[in-house]
Amino acid sequence: MIWLLSFLVEVAILNTSTSGRLKKLMASFLMLLIICATVIEFSWFGPWFAIVVLLLLPFRLLNVVRVIKNRMHPAYLKQATLRTTVSVMLLHIVGFLAVSSALRMLWSYLPAIMLAVAVIMFGMALLHVYKTRHITNTKHYSDKELPTVSVCIPARNETDALEQCLRSILANDYPKLEILVLDDCSQDKTALTIKSFAQAGVRFVQGEPPADKWLAKNQAYDKLTREATGELLLFCGVDVRLGSHAIKALVTTMLNRDKEMISVMPLRFYSRIREAFIQPMRYWWELVPPRRLLKRPAVLSTCWLINRRKLIKNGGFSAQSHAIIPEGYFARHFIKTDDYSFIRADEELDVQTTKPFSEQWATAVRTNYPQIRRRPEMAFLLTIFSCVFLISPFGVFLYGLLTLNTILMLITGISCILLTSTHVLIMKVSDPANVSIAIFTLPLAALAEIAVGYTSMLKYEFGIVEWKDRNVCIPVMHVVPKLPDMT
Repeated sequence: MIWLLSFLVEVAILNTSTSGRLKKLMASFLMLLIICATVIEFSWFGPWFAIVVLLLLPFRLLNVVRVIKNRMHPAYLKQATLRTTVSVMLLHIVGFLAVSSALRMLWSYLPAIMLAVAVIMFGMALLHVYKTRHITNTKHYSDKELPTVSVCIPARNETDALEQCLRSILANDYPKLEILVLDDCSQDKTALTIKSFAQAGVRFVQGEPPADKWLAKNQAYDKLTREATGELLLFCGVDVRLGSHAIKALVTTMLNRDKEMISVMPLRFYSRIREAFIQPMRYWWELVPPRRLLKRPAVLSTCWLINRRKLIKNGGFSAQSHAIIPEGYFARHFIKTDDYSFIRADEELDVQTTKPFSEQWATAVRTNYPQIRRRPEMAFLLTIFSCVFLISPFGVFLYGLLTLNTILMLITGISCILLTSTHVLIMKVSDPANVSIAIFTLPLAALAEIAVGYTSMLKYEFGIVEWKDRNVCIPVMHVVPKLPDMT
């Protein structure tokens, strides 16, 4: 078959030892070959096969453009392109089988499959919302029994947000508290803001430019860990606001549950409507999938507490120097021994976040592609899943309504109710201010999540992803820095 021949040529060219201009020329020829093969397949096979080919074409071309751009380390580039080629070839085979005449009759059962998936997602959301609830601590701990806590905050070009964050932490009633704030080479008055709290007990830590293969945030975490003296380390960002009892509630929860690490899902009480389209879908993927079963537990970087000794014992941040979500590494390690918990904030465990829409979008773009292991084929599969199971039920329900198909309306109507209920539930525990609009926003939120995913993928593969004015693509994607063209 033409597509199989083009794949074999693709594997041969992408994995040749040829380098430089010749390989780029060969890759350009391969791109032309793929387009020609797609045109032939489109005309030879039926429309269903053509749809599969067209859906996967952009990912094949992306793989070739990687070689033409040639901005990654050669060994990593070879590994990444080969992996994507094999994955896309397998997706072609699965797609061809799915639309073959023998299996096409199964598509009539798709509404029932949508309903089954909606039931499972709603059930998983209910279960995880219940399991992640914060249970009020009934055991009393004296000040002597409580461990020392070091609050560690990296800051770069922050002023007002940092000041509000520090005031909320200083208002806490925890008796053994150390507060460290690292100035990560700020270009504004961040250092002065930190030093203005010196009399209140806030320690100033001077940051340094990130070393090779280090993300600046991870390097800041590493230095804060070395500077801290507390038995427990509480890492949080400047957008976090803590209630006066939050730290004590978090520590006593860790002691009562006998855990080594806890991550908190914060609340938002002052968000605007447009912010309801980004953050809730992030919580979808934390609360709905069976993460504990997969040994990839839910974790957020907003606010997390960890045993300092155990953190260092497991390699510290040097073990994950270029990881976008280093806390995920520690959570995966501790979940194996049941030493990790993910809990939701409430009135007692009062942890809130005030991140505006622009920063929410930037954070989503920065974390999305690394979370799917920098694999374009995973972006494709997530798109298919979202379109089929989160968006399509609403469209199919409208189709059934227009065609007066009672059975179709009933099945997809129940699916829509369950999906909307799941979305409302997640919004209620994360963004109560916007819970009323959650009834109407799931399809749009799912589309926004798809847009975030492809923006993240394209920026990491071919552009720049910035965090605090620094390009994180260099350590994350093994990009080889090049001197600017002075001509």
